[in-house]
Amino acid sequence: MPRLPELTPEAADPAVRALMEGEERVLGTVLNPTKLMGYCPPIAEAHSALGLSIDASGQIEPQLRYLVYTFVANKNGCPF
Repeated sequence: MPRLPELTPEAADPAVRALMEGEERVLGTVLNPTKLMGYCPPIAEAHSALGLSIDASGQIEPQLRYLVYTFVANKNGCPF
């Protein structure tokens, strides 16, 4: 059991709430790291910016990027 309860959009800072709503819109759910990092809005925003910058950099081909995402998720025990 986590030491911190997962943050809900209703209880989140407005900036974090916007991140959560964006994840919900794009992914269909709010990711667990966002629910925990949301307690510190600058960290949540930086985490989101890092992911977006990797996607936007164009350094990794989209097909390879999604293969890497799937591989890492599988290694972390995330079912698909």
